Amino acid sequence: MNCGSIGRIFGLFCSVTIAMTVAVHADDTSNDRVIAEKTEIIAADPTNAVAYELRGEAWYLKRDRDRAFEDCSAAIRIDPNFGRAYNCRGRAYSARGERDRALADYNEAIRLDPGYGPSYTSRALEYFNQRDFDLAIGAFTEAIERNPKQAYFALIKRGEAYAAKRDSDHAVADYNEAMRRNPAAAWPYELRSTVHFNKGEIDEALDDCNTAVRLEPGSAGGHYCRAIVLLKKDDTDSAIRELDDVTRIMPSFEKAYLARALAWHKKGDDKRAIADFDEAIRLQPGNSTAYNNRASAFRDMGENDRALADYNEAIRLDPNNQVALVNRGILYMKLSDAKHARADFNSVLALPPGDQWAVDTAREGLGFLK
Repeated sequence: MNCGSIGRIFGLFCSVTIAMTVAVHADDTSNDRVIAEKTEIIAADPTNAVAYELRGEAWYLKRDRDRAFEDCSAAIRIDPNFGRAYNCRGRAYSARGERDRALADYNEAIRLDPGYGPSYTSRALEYFNQRDFDLAIGAFTEAIERNPKQAYFALIKRGEAYAAKRDSDHAVADYNEAMRRNPAAAWPYELRSTVHFNKGEIDEALDDCNTAVRLEPGSAGGHYCRAIVLLKKDDTDSAIRELDDVTRIMPSFEKAYLARALAWHKKGDDKRAIADFDEAIRLQPGNSTAYNNRASAFRDMGENDRALADYNEAIRLDPNNQVALVNRGILYMKLSDAKHARADFNSVLALPPGDQWAVDTAREGLGFLK
């Protein structure tokens, strides 16, 4: 997403991303039933590897990664040649952030049972999560062939991998094919809207968001998609109404609070903006961008001490956050602290090229320091 004038001035808009990850909320009642059934089987037969693997999958779907890991590992101990159990444990490793071990398990699952399709999708997703998009694209292509039941998901993720490589033509082709295979789904429309948005095709982006809301009016993703485009079109009031829907549907979606805070800031209502930044930080206290954004609002309100504290926290959480560094430098300039301003601007320029606005602003700022 390119930064607009608001972002260049306030350092707020650039932080808002339109893409929304889709969380698959499994049926907890069904998972609980599986867990209860397999627990009875295991009690009667502690050597039943399949029961452990199925219970482990249920724990994974309930987001209990530790119990999933224990059960999947038990299945492997009982039957070291049980390929599906390695896929099960690999997903638990991935949820724990142990990426290399996850990949090793997926590879072993495929070696032991090359006909089990989900292992291919799992491996591709792991490459994607590691941001190795070239490997992810190849692996998702294989997953589409090997695992037709999950081809829709693999097409979506391969499209995202292409988009991350700025290959918009291939990304759109995959989103279009996903739409063909699942015409009732909103997700590919939300993602295609990001391609239009980043190409400056704002009306086309809005059309896709509108379609997403029509297809799934109760999903937060379409409303969030539409809100971001409406912000770009300077229809702030409509954007706020959409974001109200997002926070009602999914109260834990912190990006919606960040976006609505921007909208309130644009309307000059910094009290409400700060309240939304506060909620975003409560939901995700490790979010460097949220601290940077709240600091910018404090700075514009003249509350320099609170702004400096938030910029410091943003940089502590992410020392390479060029936007936070340059914004802190601007604040130091406002406070007539040339020494610290210069240090922040130089830090921005010493980092690998990233945010162009931050780099340009740092260079410009150095030209004003005495």
